[in-house]
Parts: sequence; C-alpha cells; structure tokens
Amino acid sequence: MVSLNVDWFQPSDGMHYSCGGVYLTINNLPRGSRMKVSNIILVGMIPGPGEPTDDQLQNFLRPMIAELNTLYGGAD
Repeated sequence: MVSLNVDWFQPSDGMHYSCGGVYLTINNLPRGSRMKVSNIILVGMIPGPGEPTDDQLQNFLRPMIAELNTLYGGAD
C-alpha cells in the first residue's frame, strides 16, 4: 500500500513563487522507517508560480493515479 502526497513550498526565501512536490510513501514499511527520506519517493514536481486549481491538480495527478491503479492490479 502507498500514499500519494502533494506538498507546496517556496524554493527561495523572499520569493512569491511556490511549486509542489508529489511524493509516494510505502505504507507497508515499519512505522519507524516509513517517513525516512531514503524511503520517500519523489514522483513529480508541479511548477509555479502558484498552486494550481483543483481541476488543474487533478489533471496533473490523473496519469500517476492511473499507473498506481495498474500496479495495484498486478502483472498479467
């Protein structure tokens, strides 16, 4: 099982520009290891200059979610 997370940040201090990182965490790992940097997978970046609308975010995430659903179904 995995979790898909989006986190917004400003790449530089004093800028009015934000971008987003899209991360996967593996929930099957032990709780103490799950959130270690070495176990978090950066799967995408959403460029700024600001946060997208809900529709834009869904359009960006849709291919990743489709791929995760395919992986969940297993190999033929």
